[in-house]
Amino acid sequence: MEILFSKISDQEHALTVRRHDGSTDSVVLNSRSFLRHDLAHLAVELEVPINSGFWGSVAGGTALSGSFKGGPDMALAEALAGPIQTLLRTKADTDQFLGVLNRVCPELASWDLAARIRERGRRLQGHWQATPYGEDMLVRWDPQRQYKSSAADAKADAGHSGFPEIAPQFAMLSYGTN
Repeated sequence: MEILFSKISDQEHALTVRRHDGSTDSVVLNSRSFLRHDLAHLAVELEVPINSGFWGSVAGGTALSGSFKGGPDMALAEALAGPIQTLLRTKADTDQFLGVLNRVCPELASWDLAARIRERGRRLQGHWQATPYGEDMLVRWDPQRQYKSSAADAKADAGHSGFPEIAPQFAMLSYGTN
């Protein structure tokens, strides 16, 4: 799925999704109320093994407007995205992200995961800030992405950077009208 955040003004942005089945959905949102929360969901759901949280549900056909029930992972996605959006706003350190993970999902918590969520959120926010008015920020959501079965597997694949998959996935971010 392609997710387009279109910068209208400081107060509003448009959110458009193009799903793999060819369907599209779009909504204009108040940026102060929704933008940071939606970016927090992206940061969380691209790093934590959540397939049917907010973005996975949207990819599966859930409408962007109206009543949103979400998939079975929605409770975890919301429990993480709420505090993560605050940590992104305050430019918190990795230990504070780890604290949220330890409270919300201790079975998944690791310093590496906390660092990846923090870095992804930082990059998403920076990309949005660099997006000119009237242009789009594109994020690709891959419903087929595979999560590591354990923290040990994730660490084994981390290599020297400590941020596996960040560079390739962020290469898919772009701005401009597509």
